[in-house]
Amino acid sequence: MLLQRLVQYAETHLGQARPFHREREFRWRLDLDLDGRPLSGELAPLVDEQRRDRGVVLTVPAVVRTVGVSANLAADDAQYVLGWGDETTKPARVAQCHAAFVDLIDKWATSDAGRDDPVAQAVAAFYRSGAAADLTRPEETTAKHGVVIAVNGDPACRSDSVVQFWTTEVTARKGGKTGSRHGLCLVCARHRELVDTVPGKVPGRLVPGASNDTALVSVNERVFGYGLTTGLEHTPICFGCGDAISTGLVAVLSSPHSIAPRGQNSRTSWWYIGEVDDDPIATLDQADPDEVTALLSTVHTGRHDANPPDVEVFCSLTVAGNIARIVVRDWIEMPLIELKRNIAAWFLDHEIAPAWPAGRRHHPLWKLALTTGRWQGERNRYAEFGVPGEARPHNIYPQLLGAALRNTPIPPAVLAHLIGRIRADGHLDDPRAALLRLALVHGKTTKETFMPDLNPGSADTAYHAGRAFALLEQIQHAAGSGERLNTTYGDRFFAGAITNPRAALVTGSRNAKAWQKKLRRAKPGLANYFDRKLDDVFALIPEGKGLPAAMTLHQQAQFLLGYHHQRGHRATTNTDTTAEPDTGAPTHTD
Repeated sequence: MLLQRLVQYAETHLGQARPFHREREFRWRLDLDLDGRPLSGELAPLVDEQRRDRGVVLTVPAVVRTVGVSANLAADDAQYVLGWGDETTKPARVAQCHAAFVDLIDKWATSDAGRDDPVAQAVAAFYRSGAAADLTRPEETTAKHGVVIAVNGDPACRSDSVVQFWTTEVTARKGGKTGSRHGLCLVCARHRELVDTVPGKVPGRLVPGASNDTALVSVNERVFGYGLTTGLEHTPICFGCGDAISTGLVAVLSSPHSIAPRGQNSRTSWWYIGEVDDDPIATLDQADPDEVTALLSTVHTGRHDANPPDVEVFCSLTVAGNIARIVVRDWIEMPLIELKRNIAAWFLDHEIAPAWPAGRRHHPLWKLALTTGRWQGERNRYAEFGVPGEARPHNIYPQLLGAALRNTPIPPAVLAHLIGRIRADGHLDDPRAALLRLALVHGKTTKETFMPDLNPGSADTAYHAGRAFALLEQIQHAAGSGERLNTTYGDRFFAGAITNPRAALVTGSRNAKAWQKKLRRAKPGLANYFDRKLDDVFALIPEGKGLPAAMTLHQQAQFLLGYHHQRGHRATTNTDTTAEPDTGAPTHTD
């Protein structure tokens, strides 16, 4: 189905693209007149206006070549077009490449398609005249620099006769050593001439992890083929589909609907089939509050058709590279309406009360992935993707994206890693709390209730232990009247309390008497408020079970959620009229 969708994408998005053509960067242009005479004794430089150190990208005839000599038509490396080598090439091979290019030009000019084409005749006349040897070579030219031949100002490869000639040439090259063969194409299900190798490749820059240009379908070694054979003998693909697979894949991976975060080992691209006005993936990655509200309202109001027609389809492809091969890490095809439901569930499951009134209740997917990295307290931000020491799972982004699109659980390793980072960093903020809740809820069937806001009715002891820890932290801060302490209660006990809250809470309760005594002298109302809150929270810890001395990973997550909720409740819901005004007490983790 993936190959069929790529062919369909090429047909619908690329229109009448020339067969067996691909984009390539060119640094130089050789200008000829219609008689095949050079317009100048030098090549004209081609410079990208946006990137002055790069050449111009043109779509030219091109097929895959590996170690063998294989010329492309009217536009190729300098070693092919003009026989110019450099210190990295061998003179004998450069001569072989140039001879192959000249032979191909002559073949084009004498073919049925090119015999009456003045452009083909002009290029052939140039080489027959020997004028190539008289051109002055720019010092900076290398053997791999692209050179395109132009006749009367237009690239020769755009001549009308090129498509017919080049299609015949590629068919002869890629039909296999035993000659052309016909059969049933597994992509289009038609009886057509079949390729021995796919004629196009995907540029390595589009596939993270690839060190060369890559191929999606390739059997170039016997160990990869059925019955120890090479070529696509047992994977029948016709020439039209083989070309469309490559061009469609390049277009998909280079489209605006493509994400490859730095430091992550894959690229994810997506597209829609049918008339689609919005882009739910953009909502997922931006979490604009208005768009999220609109998306969730469609779920709450039930405006979705329970059995919608299967017309609009969402497709997503995640790939990685291994030298010159493409690894398909994920392929998703589903009705668009199902995708919207899954994304709505994603936002519902990670909704979290913010620690401060101005905070957000939903967060972009990339931000959730970012929070799994190291917190740089001195810079007040997370380590960027791909930087040394980021301490982030190398595939966290595609893991979260896959869970969002499919509505599947977050891998358990993500929760373990996140809690480990919170302990190591001593930092818990809104996005990390949202990811904690997401890891506990998303895609799971459980009787437990994980509320986005403070849940005083929770029966989980670890949850209330986290709440108590947050209150003790706030009491010390309030007693200090904002003065900066060298080491706070949170600094000393936060990391340990996540796994063993008993010792931290016992010590905190003992110290709280002194903090309350100090606070009561300055703000008696606030001290009474904290007394009641602390008693209420400790009363919610079931009698007999006491405080947990060592907690499971699930309980650690509950402790952190209770801690975050209590902080958010203090900051956003100060409705107790008997309490002192909110001091806006920050904690060591803010």
